[in-house]
Amino acid sequence: MSGTSQVDAAWVRERWPVPEAGDDKYSRGVVGVVAGSDAYPGAAALVVSAAVRAGAGMVRYVGPRRAQDLVLGHRPECVVHDPGDAAESLPRAQAWVVGPGVADHPEQDAAIGAVMAAGVPMVVDAGALEAVARARASGSREAPADRVLLTPHAEELMRTLGALRHDVTVHDVAADRAGHARLLAETARATVLLKGSQTVIASPGGSLVELPPAPPWLATAGSGDVLAGIAGALLAAGMTAIEAAGCASWVHARTAVEAQRSGPVAALDLAGALPVAVARMLTSDG
Repeated sequence: MSGTSQVDAAWVRERWPVPEAGDDKYSRGVVGVVAGSDAYPGAAALVVSAAVRAGAGMVRYVGPRRAQDLVLGHRPECVVHDPGDAAESLPRAQAWVVGPGVADHPEQDAAIGAVMAAGVPMVVDAGALEAVARARASGSREAPADRVLLTPHAEELMRTLGALRHDVTVHDVAADRAGHARLLAETARATVLLKGSQTVIASPGGSLVELPPAPPWLATAGSGDVLAGIAGALLAAGMTAIEAAGCASWVHARTAVEAQRSGPVAALDLAGALPVAVARMLTSDG
């Protein structure tokens, strides 16, 4: 993919993974999640719920006990792991989601480091953005650029670029969203999904994907955690980072359309609406 691409239902439908008769939970994609904390356990439940509802064959969660309990309360099919154990022996997964809701937790930080060292595809959000971007900018790139997806909003993009010695303001980012997403993609050698009402996705080399304007209902706490979980499921199914970002962003927006039929939308509503949004996309002629 080169130049600028637009995402629509046909673009997503052409790429969306659909299980076949010979598939099992492993071939459909195992997603590992390092997210949440004692302070923000909800982020873990949202990421895991979204990955499950987006079609992951299996989800493994790595985090503190309080978050583990909440994850299992929402998704009992998830397999949980102690972060200290995961740091020493990383559970097998085709892709990882790292960073949403993490706080100061040395063992979780070590688990994120183990994911980076393993060179597996990963979605990087929130608390892991700066560390991963710095490591990749300095040459630690075990995973190729087309398998690493950074998912900042505008302020996180500003802070991450600042950590890479590019001093910009939120106003600078707003004035040139595509340009700053490309700057981070080139510097960190990773694909960048810049979240917002007008989502843009940039990869090293200049490729750009643009999304239609997102429904305002998506402006709610935890919405980005749901997006990260969807993207993780798609990376685990074998998509490239730019494909996973485009498909996840488009379906994420459609979940808001589905969920808002019942009124104001909360993040967990988005995860719950995923199966309907995906089914409509797969069966639509548009």
